Amino acid sequence: MKRMILVLLAVVLLPFNAQAGGMLPAMPETTGGLARIELVTGPKAQAEVDELHGKPLPAEESIVARYARIDAKGQPSERPTEIWISRVSSPEEARRQTGQMVHMMYENPKSPFRDPVRIDHRNSPVYRFTGMGQAHLIWHEADLVYWISTAPADQNLMLDTFHLPTAP
Repeated sequence: MKRMILVLLAVVLLPFNAQAGGMLPAMPETTGGLARIELVTGPKAQAEVDELHGKPLPAEESIVARYARIDAKGQPSERPTEIWISRVSSPEEARRQTGQMVHMMYENPKSPFRDPVRIDHRNSPVYRFTGMGQAHLIWHEADLVYWISTAPADQNLMLDTFHLPTAP
């Protein structure tokens, strides 16, 4: 009985712990009409994050998930939404990395990212760029740095699913 109570407590408290820092968030199997078609974790996920940036980034761990609408043949019917999340050494480092990314995207005239906008979603800032046919959403929460590339029509769905800031 005691073991059952401990297991139930762990299951109930795990989502709160993931949002408070120290763990990567769970990636749902579906969100809206999108199904998770790939989940990359561990060193392979970190390698993908490093490749995305063209250099190694300081992170404790990373996760990459891809979502898409599935056609009648069970295949993605569109370009997948990509979600890149890295846990870094501290909330301050998450803020620094996010600020540096946004600044570099904004300042680089050769950047494919355009139309920077700050969105206040759930009373927390999210930086949005457009480019390469997608909306790019960037923010930090605790010691996590998020980057989501998605079809512009799915921007709100992605924010509602993954942008879950903790109350101050």
